[in-house]
Amino acid sequence: MTVVADLTEDLADGAGRALDRWSLDVLRRLRRHRPITVAGKVAVLARADDVREALGDHQAFTVAHYAPKMEALTGPFILGLDDTPLYRHDHAALRAAVRPQDVPALGDVALAVARRRIAAAGAELDVVSDLCDPVVDELIASYLGAPGPDRATQCRWARSLFEEIFLNVGNLPSIRRRAQDDAAAWRPHLDALIAERAAAGELQADDVLGRLLRARRAGDEPALHDVAIRHNLIGLISGWIPTVGKALANIVEELLERPTELSAAQEAARAGDRDAVAAIAFEALRFRPQAVAVLRTCAHDRVIAAGTSRETTIPAGAIVFCGLQAAMFDDEVVEDPDAFIPGRPAEAYLHFGHGLHTCFGEQINRAQIPAMLTALLEGPTLHRAGRLRWEGPYPSELRVALVG
Repeated sequence: MTVVADLTEDLADGAGRALDRWSLDVLRRLRRHRPITVAGKVAVLARADDVREALGDHQAFTVAHYAPKMEALTGPFILGLDDTPLYRHDHAALRAAVRPQDVPALGDVALAVARRRIAAAGAELDVVSDLCDPVVDELIASYLGAPGPDRATQCRWARSLFEEIFLNVGNLPSIRRRAQDDAAAWRPHLDALIAERAAAGELQADDVLGRLLRARRAGDEPALHDVAIRHNLIGLISGWIPTVGKALANIVEELLERPTELSAAQEAARAGDRDAVAAIAFEALRFRPQAVAVLRTCAHDRVIAAGTSRETTIPAGAIVFCGLQAAMFDDEVVEDPDAFIPGRPAEAYLHFGHGLHTCFGEQINRAQIPAMLTALLEGPTLHRAGRLRWEGPYPSELRVALVG
């Protein structure tokens, strides 16, 4: 049975990577001929306006598809909650602890840690294991206050849970069992950490966990009890590690295929212009995104693109494939979409989703990803030293050499 399960997983992973690679071409054709496609209880949206309309209507297009898996593994977490009192309460509590004014310092920490990791690696390094994973792991420990038993274990836990919740569309039992086992190990680890920190009373570090515990101790509202803190920490970390790792690897891979753009990014990094590096990075990510689509469940019959020639009713219960990358290449709203143009207006991008469930860590990602990339590009010229390798749905290795 293990051999069969492994083979089934390998086929599913291969199909997922094929979707990443070919979905844009398929959705381009759909956008021209059938921009809203409904087949039974599945709908596909390929136009930017329609994707934004669906993601912007969280009453009609819900996260019910993800909710049961998230409930089973993490407990209630905002990404698996629709617009309920619990969502609003927990979101507000997290926003009080994860503060916008923290973001610049987080970018500086990411830059410093990345520089240290790159210096330690020498003339050749792996973008995933030598750079991204250690930087993110250190930010999670120092900023969230939620270190794992060790980096490899926490990275495995996060990727395992993310795969089951967001990527295991076929509900493969092997993926589910692995996620359940990892969640069962993660929960008591965090329970012990939270109890230890709570016992420290006022002697709390000024990290997210410390802020959440202080708010509860002070009787502030909104506040989270211990189990809710654990739910939300698992949810935050499960979203943080896999998405940032894939995004950074994809950006570097895209730039390695584009010598002109790579050279411009290196010039910007050497000048210390992180904004210019960010503009190049997020344009590269448009061509090779960390997520080509997100799924929503249609709660009731809902007309999309009303009053247009493509007006279509999405039936209640349909799973709706919202094509994020297709929307970012929609020539109706994105100027010259096939050209590499850094610094496009914000509305050209959907890297972080749209609407109620826009990525909670969007602003942190806008700081940490360019910071890591700046550290990688500010020194010697970057060259490929190996091909991008995968373990399941995640980049596992991308070796680069720093030459000159």
